[in-house]
Amino acid sequence: MDTINLLSELVKIRSYSGEERKLRQFIKNWMTKRGIEVFEQGENLVVYLKGTDRTRALVFNSHMDTVSAGEESAWTYGPFNPTKKGNKLIGLGTSDMKSGLAASMLVAEDFSSTRRSPIDLWFTYVTNEEVDGSGTKSFAEWFARKGYHRKYKSIAAIFTEPTGLVEIEHGHRGNYFIEVKTTGLAGHASRPDKIRGITAVRKMINFADALQNEVGVWRREFPDKYFSPSVTVGEMTSIRANVKATTKNGDPEVLADSPNKFASSCVATFDLRTTPYSHNIIYKKFKALAKKMGAKASLLYDPGPSGFTDPKREIIKVLKSFVKKTKLTVSQGSADLGFLTARGIKAVIFGPGEKEQSHKINEFCYPSQISDAVRIYRAVVEKWANE
Repeated sequence: MDTINLLSELVKIRSYSGEERKLRQFIKNWMTKRGIEVFEQGENLVVYLKGTDRTRALVFNSHMDTVSAGEESAWTYGPFNPTKKGNKLIGLGTSDMKSGLAASMLVAEDFSSTRRSPIDLWFTYVTNEEVDGSGTKSFAEWFARKGYHRKYKSIAAIFTEPTGLVEIEHGHRGNYFIEVKTTGLAGHASRPDKIRGITAVRKMINFADALQNEVGVWRREFPDKYFSPSVTVGEMTSIRANVKATTKNGDPEVLADSPNKFASSCVATFDLRTTPYSHNIIYKKFKALAKKMGAKASLLYDPGPSGFTDPKREIIKVLKSFVKKTKLTVSQGSADLGFLTARGIKAVIFGPGEKEQSHKINEFCYPSQISDAVRIYRAVVEKWANE
């Protein structure tokens, strides 16, 4: 199966976060047909190829899930109908990250069928990267529980996320998705003079204004050489106000968006991004500010850790030796890297696909990059054995 056909088959399978089962089965069948042993680790799939040198290892991490396609009618050819136009392939997940997924599968096939790997290789196909990273988190915990991370004298990881094969990302921000709630006095909107106190919506606006001022303080408090600015939290990503009423039988009823009533409660969401140094502190400061302003903050999901690998590490030097025109950078977004770097595994993000196409309607990739990625990954494996 050539690269375009493999990528097309992957794209045809809808694999939204939490709905990766069909794609997982496809990958499992694909590996089994080629005589490659594959096992399930939680909701993930893992291929473990033992090398001649059992003291060194590389982990390839690829996520199976995609974001939602949104309104499918907005796609020119449909999100699950991979369409080749010139040197592009169009479809949901082509860049983020089924190109990297295909490249990883082909490298696994190469080292299992034509030659034995000089080092131990782990190929992980994980779930829920687009939501909370729980797939990679689960693998990292399992890997540590089994003692593998202590077994190797030298171990590194490559996340095959899209960088266009021109950037090597050696870090990314952590994230907190936060819900903030305020409560206040309700009343008829025509008589604001009768409201003895502050409304829930006004409390939320006051908190949001105070937050913007406080972020500047946090940035000065936690400067970072690689991440600038060191803390990011923008405007509210969503806001809704509710008015509580009582039905005839006495049960509470929520009337949303009543234009002639002051809301008794208000809920807003915020996206807080952090750095390795600030990650464990900033959310506490966020909560403290919310409390001070009469609001209550809570997490919508488990926080995603930030990740960082020193640019002087060997895995970066090895990669750079095969990618001459490359840029070393850190991602302003979040990824799964931090789940491995937190356990001492040096990791980078480097893969086929256009990062700017991620989560876009009519997403596309250049399939030729998959073959280039396979060549580079193979070369990295060979050189890593001799470092």
